[in-house]
Amino acid sequence: MCMRTNIVLNDKLIREALRYSQARSKRGVVEEALETYVAVKEQEMKKQSYAERLARMRKKLAKVSIDESSQDIVRRDRERDS
Repeated sequence: MCMRTNIVLNDKLIREALRYSQARSKRGVVEEALETYVAVKEQEMKKQSYAERLARMRKKLAKVSIDESSQDIVRRDRERDS
């Protein structure tokens, strides 16, 4: 699906973008810029979501107290699987 629109673009910025882009047209540069923008925002949202989930998990784990060493727990788990 495509949306037709008319926009006024900064000529200097478009020329500079064309130097860095694989695109050879203004339309191509704008599409590439939009794709890059969306990808960056998606990554930011994923990072934020991960940070929030990690903070919740750390908060939950702060309430947990373990009286055994991690080696004893792993050893017991391995023995149970054998």
